[in-house]
Amino acid sequence: MKLVAAVLLIVAIAAFTVPGEAKPVEEYIGEAAGKQQSGDLAGAVTAMEEAVQEHPGILQAHSYLGLYLGMLAGQTEDMTAALDLVNRSFEALDRAVDMDPQNLLARFHRGLMGVSVPEFFGRLDQGVTDLELFTERYDTSSPLAGVQPVNAYDLLARGYRARGDADKARRAYEQIIDLAPGSELAAAAEAGIDDLSRQEKEAPAAPPAGKIPSAATRDLEKQAAADPDDLPLLIRLGHAYRQEGAHERARETFQAALALDEASAAAHKGLILTIIEEVSRGYDRRIYDNTNLRTNLAFELVKVLDRAVAALPGDLELRLWRGQADVEMPFFVQKLDQGIADLEMIIASEGSDSLKAEALYWLGRGYRKKAHTAWIQVVKEHDDSPAADMVFQQMRPGIKHADLSDAQRPAVVIDLLLGFQDELPPQTAVWIEDADGDFVKTVYVSGFAGFVRERQVTLPIWGAVSEYADADAVTGASIDVGRHIFIWDLEDHGGKTVPYGDYVIKVEVSHWPSNLYQIAEAAVEIGKKTSRTVIEEGNFIPYLEVTYQPR
Repeated sequence: MKLVAAVLLIVAIAAFTVPGEAKPVEEYIGEAAGKQQSGDLAGAVTAMEEAVQEHPGILQAHSYLGLYLGMLAGQTEDMTAALDLVNRSFEALDRAVDMDPQNLLARFHRGLMGVSVPEFFGRLDQGVTDLELFTERYDTSSPLAGVQPVNAYDLLARGYRARGDADKARRAYEQIIDLAPGSELAAAAEAGIDDLSRQEKEAPAAPPAGKIPSAATRDLEKQAAADPDDLPLLIRLGHAYRQEGAHERARETFQAALALDEASAAAHKGLILTIIEEVSRGYDRRIYDNTNLRTNLAFELVKVLDRAVAALPGDLELRLWRGQADVEMPFFVQKLDQGIADLEMIIASEGSDSLKAEALYWLGRGYRKKAHTAWIQVVKEHDDSPAADMVFQQMRPGIKHADLSDAQRPAVVIDLLLGFQDELPPQTAVWIEDADGDFVKTVYVSGFAGFVRERQVTLPIWGAVSEYADADAVTGASIDVGRHIFIWDLEDHGGKTVPYGDYVIKVEVSHWPSNLYQIAEAAVEIGKKTSRTVIEEGNFIPYLEVTYQPR
């Protein structure tokens, strides 16, 4: 998991010497700073762990330990390990703040982490509060070495944007420009203001009056306003919002119902269905402004399901919903074992046969997911072994040539296999270049890469060549292991038919969390005759067939 590429390093070495100690805290902090600057973040963490062990009562030891743990998480590719590091970071930072809630160094470090980690950690509001306190109480006459208000405003702008508060983010950017005119941070702040203006211009127009809410829903709103304690009425209103796509209003309404009765199964299920519908929307342009959007929704759904089961432990339908969701959740949510336990509980219960049958199905998916994770580990950690070859043989689908007799002509048919299945579907792009290597057209790019673009580059070759010129038109749901066929209509990204000549079809695939990667390419000649090229190289795109069919 990548947190934020440039987490600010604060090397504030004040005099924290404890009389009589062989190695004062300041030396540990200096040692950790040196290790960080040399690229050894693990060594920096170790140094501060030793400092905490020797000086458990000194706030700065805990604060710097939390900072370096967070920085190490930002460089850790293994999502599970990164999650653990983030949790340890906040444990240390919380300890530092508890020791002295007014200490600006501890507040700054915790604020930095709070606005840098994904929102599902639930630390965003706390991080903003920490940074606001820092900016309010910072004394320029007694400056804190290495920490400046401009750094805090930069982080605050990030936090405000994550919370959707554009006005406060703009004011934070303006503070940066005033405090450090002409600096890199000021230039970045000006770009941030421009980006906020872009978002405001591109914001979708308000729905036509009367469409949301409908007349029937407005009538329910009036009834609920007159009797806010009517639980069945609130639930009806929540479902009315759901059906009209007003998911935020639906959430608020079901939450209000749960405030009246935490044991209301109908309110819990309405809230769960609302979030599931949001998760089911897939990737769209919202991901450009919030790359953690779907991750946050996944963690929110988990929390809502856990809350529902805690309130109604005997509701087998809720257990099934949670078991199914936990099995389907991305691996980094770390709820698979809980899901399996829920499903096994249903199977052993006095529930209906249909409920047990569904639980058995999802239990099978859960166990298959566990087995699949083991196979991924084989390929990632023992890629040259016979065992890895066996994994690829088991995953790779058979090749069956397409029937192209009815294909529109002239056209180029791109027939490819993806030969490996990771924890999540890979990011994939298929595009065309001419003989000189100039970009012609993107035929397909998967959802996350196509919508997030330069905000989080997952397909570097495609992104650099295409500059995302035609991503809107060809971005689609992510494809996974198996056989896939795409048709190039011989038009460039501007809609003009390309001339006869030599072209190259390229396919790029990037897996996560394994970070396994391959790019494949096949040449094709467009002219008066049929041409065909087959490339069989590598394990992730093991087969690429490109066929030109003239008119």
